[in-house]
Amino acid sequence: MKPGNLEGGFAWYHATHAARMALVRDGAPQLPLIETPSRFFWGRHDPVIPCSWMDRLPDYFAELELEIAEDAGHFVHWETPKAANERILAFFGNMR
Repeated sequence: MKPGNLEGGFAWYHATHAARMALVRDGAPQLPLIETPSRFFWGRHDPVIPCSWMDRLPDYFAELELEIAEDAGHFVHWETPKAANERILAFFGNMR
């Protein structure tokens, strides 16, 4: 509750206003695809980022693997650690 504590947050919105309005007006800019192999293990019950949004990932990633974690929400690695670890080890093990 000290004077100025909220100033940083408001400054961010002020500083990014033009860029945010350009996104609203013109849509997202066309960017080159991310070429780095990527793996997504997305929680079926994520209340913040719905797994239905996975369909947009091919618009941004050239080489990706997609899988839904049926028993997880937003924190897949915490909610299903065994399954997450298996996929992490398999993904990075394939990069040798």
